[in-house]
Amino acid sequence: MNGRLLLITLFAGITAMGGCDNNAKMNQDSLMQENRELRDNLATSQKDLDDAQARSRQLEFQLNEANDQAANVQAQPVGGNFGPGVEVFQSGDEMVVRIDGDVLFDSGRTSLKTASKSTLKNIADEVRRSYPNAKLRVTGFTDTDPIKKSGFKSNYHLGFERAFAVGAFLDSQGFNSENISFATFGPDAPLGSKSKSRRVEVSIVTSE
Repeated sequence: MNGRLLLITLFAGITAMGGCDNNAKMNQDSLMQENRELRDNLATSQKDLDDAQARSRQLEFQLNEANDQAANVQAQPVGGNFGPGVEVFQSGDEMVVRIDGDVLFDSGRTSLKTASKSTLKNIADEVRRSYPNAKLRVTGFTDTDPIKKSGFKSNYHLGFERAFAVGAFLDSQGFNSENISFATFGPDAPLGSKSKSRRVEVSIVTSE
């Protein structure tokens, strides 16, 4: 009798342990699934955040452009005629020289075209003559096509390197490097076309 009772008790214990193992495995599977879902949600949220930040930068630029245009609706372009692909205009307290990227660089490159150096030299001469104590802010812009073949991590890197190339040339023309700053909007501030979006803008800051 005691032996039979012992066997029944042992069998019940084994069955209970098996049930516990099944419950533990089900709980583990559930936790792993929940963890995967959380990771997927986090990745989606991060992409949404990146997209929102890029859109915010673009809207900020467009708002500033609209405000400048409204404030200077009667203003006429100022400065000299530097040839095709160069636009000079007043923006608030600053004069801005906008240079088409295709005038300055080959596709995906940051080395200045030989022909562009004479254009930049003329710009430098005019700026030094008209604004001898001004500070310069050089900003690079790209189109919205993603980087594919060049060695740059992103369009922001490409935009900055192009701005730096223009600033380095202006520095060689007699500007104080301490008075030249650099920025990049990458693809966040497109204009009417891809070719117009690829550009470098030199802002002459006289109000500081």
